[in-house]
Amino acid sequence: MRQRHVLSGGRYPVLRSLAILYVIGAAVTILATIAGIAYLYAKAPGTILDRTIMSIGALVAGFFLFISLLAVAEALKLFIDIEHNTRANALVRTMTTEDTTPMMPLASGSDGRSNRLHELDEETAEAALLRGH
Repeated sequence: MRQRHVLSGGRYPVLRSLAILYVIGAAVTILATIAGIAYLYAKAPGTILDRTIMSIGALVAGFFLFISLLAVAEALKLFIDIEHNTRANALVRTMTTEDTTPMMPLASGSDGRSNRLHELDEETAEAALLRGH
């Protein structure tokens, strides 16, 4: 059962997809802010001082929207990691209380240390997006 979970891309694929969409939305926000500022300087009514003040407002609004979208994406990833760590910790506790023999770590690398990345056989969509693949 555990191997199938890893190969299927993990639990909560919709939450992972939403986190990626929020990161993409943050990138689109930057582009929209730049386009909005260009529009304000080119076609907005008023003097150059009015256009500058509106552009500063658009820049501040775009910055806060960008930061907010990234924060939501990170919060979703945090919740997924908390669930994974809670489940792994519960599994370790049940294994140690049922049996007194020493147990193997959940995932063991070639150096014998336990890590979560070793159990992933394939690259996640989020890592591929961040690496530019």
